[in-house]
Amino acid sequence: MNIFRADWHVQLLFLGSALAVLLMSEPVAAQSAKKTNVKQLNVQADKLRDSFIRESAEIARKYSEAGDYEKSREMLEVIQSIQKDVPGVKAMITQLNEKLMSSNSSDFDIDVARNWSVPAGLVAKDKMVRIQAMGAYDFVIDVKSTVEGLPHTTAMKELADGIPTGALMGMVISQEKGKPKMGKPFLIGEKAEYTPKEDGVLMIGLNLPAGHKSTGKIKVRISGYINRGSK
Repeated sequence: MNIFRADWHVQLLFLGSALAVLLMSEPVAAQSAKKTNVKQLNVQADKLRDSFIRESAEIARKYSEAGDYEKSREMLEVIQSIQKDVPGVKAMITQLNEKLMSSNSSDFDIDVARNWSVPAGLVAKDKMVRIQAMGAYDFVIDVKSTVEGLPHTTAMKELADGIPTGALMGMVISQEKGKPKMGKPFLIGEKAEYTPKEDGVLMIGLNLPAGHKSTGKIKVRISGYINRGSK
């Protein structure tokens, strides 16, 4: 009887130990399985990412060959958003930006007798345009002055602030509540790359006082994101 009780106690002790080991081993096994699953998922995610990058790069190349540089750049920017250090992508975007700014170019003359030319074209918010100009003209103004200098009541006060007198400048006219909104004039000079803050009409002219009698023509080339309409 004592032997039976001793065996019974041993069996209970064994069962208790086995149960404890089982309860302890289940979380360990589950954690190990989870780690294995995460590793497998990481491998699958890496393969999916690499495949997407390759296919996106191929689509970007085809867009570029078709002449749609903006779509090509958008695809490359998607690649950068996923992985920034993909070799060659940054250089390709730089090349596409230059192609975009060099394409869609249009040449025209500005008669300096007028302060502003006819509208240069429609521009879009956050879309850059490049403006290049060359030439010289005769700056003539018929204003009388005393030894005290020009009074503030002369037309000279109508010059745009912050822009050299006689310099080529630009301005975007947008719409606000159905009414024209005059943008701040910006300097062009020989060359400028300008990003409009609003959709609107781009005007190009010279910073000359009202009533001037200047003569000559300035050659202008404009390119990038601009709609010149019928040329």
